[in-house]
Amino acid sequence: MTTSKDRLDAESGGLSAQLQKEAEHMIHSMPSSVHFDELWRLHTEGIAEGRRDNRQFSLFKKWIIGATAALAVTAGSITGIGFISPPVAEALRVIPFFDYLYAKDVYTANFKVIEQKQLSSPVGIKASDQGITFEMAEVYYDGIQLVLNYEVTYPESSPPITDQDAEVYYSLNLRGHEPQSISTHDFTITGDHTFIGTTRQSFGDKDLPGQLTLDMTISAIGVTKGNWDLTIPLDASKSEALTSTVYPKDLNFTYKNSLYTLEKLILGPVNTQVIVRNQYPREMLNVMLEDDIGTLYSEQGGGATNDYYYFNFSPLTAFNPKPAYMTLIVTEPPKNGEAKQSEDRQRLNGSFPIILQGDEGGTVKVTSVDYEEKQTVVYYEASQFMSQNTPVRLKEKEGQAIFPKGQPVRISRDKLAFKLIFPPVQPSDQLEIVANSFSYTKDTQQFRLRIPLQWNK
Repeated sequence: MTTSKDRLDAESGGLSAQLQKEAEHMIHSMPSSVHFDELWRLHTEGIAEGRRDNRQFSLFKKWIIGATAALAVTAGSITGIGFISPPVAEALRVIPFFDYLYAKDVYTANFKVIEQKQLSSPVGIKASDQGITFEMAEVYYDGIQLVLNYEVTYPESSPPITDQDAEVYYSLNLRGHEPQSISTHDFTITGDHTFIGTTRQSFGDKDLPGQLTLDMTISAIGVTKGNWDLTIPLDASKSEALTSTVYPKDLNFTYKNSLYTLEKLILGPVNTQVIVRNQYPREMLNVMLEDDIGTLYSEQGGGATNDYYYFNFSPLTAFNPKPAYMTLIVTEPPKNGEAKQSEDRQRLNGSFPIILQGDEGGTVKVTSVDYEEKQTVVYYEASQFMSQNTPVRLKEKEGQAIFPKGQPVRISRDKLAFKLIFPPVQPSDQLEIVANSFSYTKDTQQFRLRIPLQWNK
């Protein structure tokens, strides 16, 4: 692995080719470490465990998890910050940060869109102390999500690094703003003296500005204490160019004697956000978002203030990029012990279809499974719209659960047909497919609020 100094001295073209070659080698051969995966899965996916806990959660409690995801540290002086040229900074993009996460089955929601549409911005800011260099390579920011990709280089004279060395202890501060947030990170060793990291942060309140400043305070890298503080400009202009904002007129609803107004719907390339204003005493809201052909969008966190709710969902699908309307579904949270939960499992013995029990009394019909070299693809159909939310996983003979690598992808407009991507597995008589279904009680209140959308022709 080349050092940061070597790369800075190299020409842009040769640098790009070399980094690409090394990145491909590391993806297939280097070991990796996993940190905070379960926290991120619970935050962004919130399916299996959330349902087993009866879906009853506090919006404030949901966000306090973020306090444990980063170590608070005392700010120190910047020992050295350098800015690299735009061509060299752009060349840093060949480091496949997200591919490292995919390779180790880290759930990264819709971040593949960031790569596909080149929405991140090369930064090339670095700080050095104790012989260790921390370099912020690229940043994605859209006012709802923040993604930081960075690389750490140890001195060539140091011993080969271990998992204990591949850690960064930091705190993040948006200058002038203190939004609710939840964050997580992951580190991967990429060489004897290098590792990379990706930090993901999701915001749960406030309309954050398109441009602001992030202060990243780093007190330790691995077991080495020092100062690697960075000041990072954030700019949402790339995502804003692909974002539509809808301000519905007179969309009010009453729930448990409280009046609510749907103020804004933000349709971005990586996130969809629904903002609801509360006008009377606030109740806990349990919501889902559905498009005009019945596709449910996955929950991506959220938050609440005294006056507003912020609900984050996955972005509009490429399959249905301009729906005529969206539907906000508000459901009364079930009381403890009143929700029905069950598990249905069957062997994947090559005989199809396989019918599994789904959410809300429906079914999940598995129609086929493709066992590919790099992934396993499960195809299924939901009998009704709520059943598409049924968590599905695989289970091998040893009892180890195999979770999907992302959300279901709809593949038909005429029926609720989906494909779900899993890590590669080998077909076996012992391989099982498992569905954990959830049903509300019959007297649970639910209503649907249609949000018309206008698209420029």
